[in-house]
Amino acid sequence: MKAQSGMVLIIIVLAVFIAVVVILLGLAGTVSREEFTSIYTNNLLLSVMRTDTGYSDARCKTVSDLVFCAYFTPEWVCDGSSQPCLEKANQTVKKYMEIFGNETKSLKYLLTIKPAFVSRTEEGEQISLDMGDLSLKKSKTDSLKIYSYPLVVSKTIGQNQYTLKIQLIVSKK
Repeated sequence: MKAQSGMVLIIIVLAVFIAVVVILLGLAGTVSREEFTSIYTNNLLLSVMRTDTGYSDARCKTVSDLVFCAYFTPEWVCDGSSQPCLEKANQTVKKYMEIFGNETKSLKYLLTIKPAFVSRTEEGEQISLDMGDLSLKKSKTDSLKIYSYPLVVSKTIGQNQYTLKIQLIVSKK
Protein backbone atom coordinates (compact mmCIF):
# COMPACT_ATOMS: atom_id res chain seq x y z
CA MET A 1 0.00 0.00 0.00
CA LYS A 2 2.85 2.40 0.83
CA ALA A 3 4.52 1.69 -2.50
CA GLN A 4 1.31 2.43 -4.40
CA SER A 5 0.68 5.73 -2.60
CA GLY A 6 4.33 6.74 -3.16
CA MET A 7 3.99 5.95 -6.86
CA VAL A 8 0.74 7.96 -7.12
CA LEU A 9 2.45 10.88 -5.37
CA ILE A 10 5.38 10.76 -7.84
CA ILE A 11 2.96 10.71 -10.79
CA ILE A 12 1.03 13.70 -9.39
CA VAL A 13 4.26 15.69 -8.86
CA LEU A 14 5.40 14.86 -12.42
CA ALA A 15 2.00 15.87 -13.81
CA VAL A 16 2.13 19.21 -11.96
CA PHE A 17 5.71 19.80 -13.15
CA ILE A 18 4.79 19.02 -16.78
CA ALA A 19 1.71 21.28 -16.54
CA VAL A 20 3.84 24.18 -15.24
CA VAL A 21 6.39 23.68 -18.04
CA VAL A 22 3.64 23.60 -20.68
CA ILE A 23 2.03 26.78 -19.29
CA LEU A 24 5.37 28.63 -19.16
CA LEU A 25 6.29 27.58 -22.70
CA GLY A 26 2.88 28.73 -23.88
CA LEU A 27 3.40 32.16 -22.34
CA ALA A 28 6.91 32.59 -23.73
CA GLY A 29 6.39 34.13 -27.14
CA THR A 30 9.00 34.63 -29.75
CA VAL A 31 9.96 38.07 -30.93
CA SER A 32 9.45 38.82 -34.60
CA ARG A 33 12.25 40.27 -36.71
CA GLU A 34 10.61 43.73 -36.75
CA GLU A 35 10.12 43.73 -32.96
CA PHE A 36 13.73 42.67 -32.45
CA THR A 37 14.99 45.45 -34.74
CA SER A 38 12.85 48.00 -32.90
CA ILE A 39 14.21 46.92 -29.52
CA TYR A 40 17.71 46.82 -30.98
CA THR A 41 17.34 50.35 -32.41
CA ASN A 42 16.23 51.83 -29.08
CA ASN A 43 19.01 50.13 -27.16
CA LEU A 44 21.60 51.10 -29.77
CA LEU A 45 20.61 54.77 -29.48
CA LEU A 46 20.85 54.66 -25.68
CA SER A 47 24.17 52.82 -25.72
CA VAL A 48 25.78 55.21 -28.18
CA MET A 49 24.50 58.37 -26.46
CA ARG A 50 25.63 57.27 -22.98
CA THR A 51 29.15 56.29 -24.04
CA ASP A 52 32.05 58.27 -22.59
CA THR A 53 34.19 59.96 -25.25
CA GLY A 54 37.33 60.25 -23.13
CA TYR A 55 37.32 64.06 -23.05
CA SER A 56 37.33 65.87 -19.72
CA ASP A 57 35.57 68.93 -21.16
CA ALA A 58 31.97 69.00 -19.86
CA ARG A 59 30.69 69.85 -23.35
CA CYS A 60 32.27 66.71 -24.79
CA LYS A 61 32.25 64.12 -21.97
CA THR A 62 29.65 61.72 -23.41
CA VAL A 63 28.44 61.27 -26.97
CA SER A 64 25.16 63.00 -26.08
CA ASP A 65 27.17 65.97 -24.73
CA LEU A 66 29.15 66.03 -27.97
CA VAL A 67 25.96 65.93 -30.07
CA PHE A 68 24.51 68.72 -27.91
CA CYS A 69 27.67 70.75 -28.49
CA ALA A 70 27.52 70.04 -32.24
CA TYR A 71 23.96 71.35 -32.43
CA PHE A 72 24.30 74.53 -30.38
CA THR A 73 28.02 75.37 -30.71
CA PRO A 74 29.33 73.52 -33.79
CA GLU A 75 32.59 75.50 -33.92
CA TRP A 76 33.56 74.75 -30.28
CA VAL A 77 36.79 72.75 -29.97
CA CYS A 78 36.90 70.24 -27.10
CA ASP A 79 39.94 70.10 -24.84
CA GLY A 80 42.43 67.69 -26.36
CA SER A 81 40.86 67.73 -29.82
CA SER A 82 41.86 69.63 -32.91
CA GLN A 83 38.42 69.38 -34.53
CA PRO A 84 35.26 71.40 -33.88
CA CYS A 85 32.31 69.70 -32.16
CA LEU A 86 30.36 69.13 -35.37
CA GLU A 87 33.15 67.18 -37.08
CA LYS A 88 34.06 65.31 -33.89
CA ALA A 89 30.40 64.38 -33.27
CA ASN A 90 30.05 62.98 -36.81
CA GLN A 91 33.21 60.89 -36.42
CA THR A 92 32.33 59.72 -32.91
CA VAL A 93 28.75 58.71 -33.77
CA LYS A 94 29.99 56.80 -36.83
CA LYS A 95 32.70 55.07 -34.76
CA TYR A 96 30.34 53.98 -31.98
CA MET A 97 27.61 52.92 -34.40
CA GLU A 98 30.17 50.54 -35.91
CA ILE A 99 31.39 49.32 -32.51
CA PHE A 100 27.98 48.80 -30.90
CA GLY A 101 26.04 48.16 -34.06
CA ASN A 102 26.97 44.59 -34.89
CA GLU A 103 23.85 44.58 -37.06
CA THR A 104 24.60 47.86 -38.79
CA LYS A 105 26.58 45.99 -41.42
CA SER A 106 23.24 45.11 -42.99
CA LEU A 107 21.48 48.30 -41.88
CA LYS A 108 21.89 51.95 -42.71
CA TYR A 109 21.21 54.54 -40.05
CA LEU A 110 20.32 58.20 -39.64
CA LEU A 111 20.60 60.07 -36.37
CA THR A 112 18.34 63.15 -36.32
CA ILE A 113 18.76 65.86 -33.71
CA LYS A 114 16.03 68.48 -33.32
CA PRO A 115 15.22 71.00 -30.60
CA ALA A 116 12.20 70.21 -28.41
CA PHE A 117 10.60 73.44 -29.59
CA VAL A 118 9.73 73.83 -33.25
CA SER A 119 12.29 75.99 -35.02
CA ARG A 120 12.04 76.56 -38.74
CA THR A 121 14.16 78.03 -41.49
CA GLU A 122 12.94 80.89 -43.66
CA GLU A 123 11.71 78.26 -46.15
CA GLY A 124 9.57 76.63 -43.43
CA GLU A 125 11.65 73.48 -42.92
CA GLN A 126 12.35 72.34 -39.37
CA ILE A 127 15.95 72.91 -38.31
CA SER A 128 17.71 69.64 -37.54
CA LEU A 129 21.17 68.15 -37.45
CA ASP A 130 21.47 64.82 -39.27
CA MET A 131 24.27 62.27 -39.00
CA GLY A 132 24.50 59.11 -41.05
CA ASP A 133 22.81 58.13 -44.30
CA LEU A 134 20.86 61.21 -45.42
CA SER A 135 18.94 59.19 -48.02
CA LEU A 136 16.77 57.87 -45.15
CA LYS A 137 15.45 61.37 -44.52
CA LYS A 138 14.11 61.70 -48.08
CA SER A 139 13.08 58.07 -48.51
CA LYS A 140 9.34 57.51 -48.89
CA THR A 141 9.44 53.83 -47.92
CA ASP A 142 8.38 54.33 -44.29
CA SER A 143 7.37 50.69 -43.96
CA LEU A 144 11.01 49.64 -44.28
CA LYS A 145 12.30 52.19 -41.75
CA ILE A 146 12.37 51.58 -38.02
CA TYR A 147 12.33 54.60 -35.70
CA SER A 148 13.63 54.62 -32.14
CA TYR A 149 11.74 56.43 -29.44
CA PRO A 150 13.01 60.02 -29.25
CA LEU A 151 15.68 60.46 -26.60
CA VAL A 152 15.26 63.80 -24.82
CA VAL A 153 18.47 65.46 -23.64
CA SER A 154 18.25 68.63 -21.53
CA LYS A 155 21.03 70.90 -20.33
CA THR A 156 21.12 74.13 -18.39
CA ILE A 157 23.69 76.60 -19.66
CA GLY A 158 23.84 79.76 -17.59
CA GLN A 159 20.22 80.66 -16.86
CA ASN A 160 18.81 78.96 -19.97
CA GLN A 161 17.40 75.44 -20.35
CA TYR A 162 18.01 73.73 -23.71
CA THR A 163 16.35 70.51 -24.82
CA LEU A 164 17.06 68.30 -27.82
CA LYS A 165 15.20 65.28 -29.17
CA ILE A 166 17.51 62.67 -30.66
CA GLN A 167 16.06 59.87 -32.78
CA LEU A 168 17.70 56.97 -34.59
CA ILE A 169 16.23 55.68 -37.85
CA VAL A 170 17.44 52.40 -39.34
CA SER A 171 16.62 50.63 -42.59
CA LYS A 172 18.00 47.68 -44.52
CA LYS A 173 20.73 48.50 -47.03
